[in-house]
Amino acid sequence: MHLHFSGQPEIAAPQAEVWRRLLDPRLVAACMIGVESVEAITPTRYRVISGLGVGPMKLRVALDVELHDIVEPERARMRLRGSAPGSTVDTRTAIALEALGADRTRLSWVADTEVTGTLASLGGRFVESAARMVTERFWEEFAARAAESGQERGAQ
Repeated sequence: MHLHFSGQPEIAAPQAEVWRRLLDPRLVAACMIGVESVEAITPTRYRVISGLGVGPMKLRVALDVELHDIVEPERARMRLRGSAPGSTVDTRTAIALEALGADRTRLSWVADTEVTGTLASLGGRFVESAARMVTERFWEEFAARAAESGQERGAQ
């Protein structure tokens, strides 16, 4: 099952600060639903263990997250691969940051996800709505946390 999502939140923080937050594995993982642990493997690769509920199914998912094709502080790609008993998820996300002034940044993201196994067999609409909620919530949470950092810096 292939899923495609995108968004363009504006963040009340400078581009450099949003970029710094994007490279913070603990912050990125904290924006995900159900995170149990985060292990940094390299500065751009980490492993996340997350507990997710998808309708009647409760899954514990091991996720490998990697940032690549990095052009600081403008764009990067993120790949998230995960597995749970009987299912796999592979998400590829293109991320672009655009300064909209000294203290405002547009974060454009496009995510393409392949879901296989038991999760895919649950049914298209059900899985798509759950995946959309998880993906959009992640980027909304990231934008909110990046904006908080911009406000903290402005108060200094």
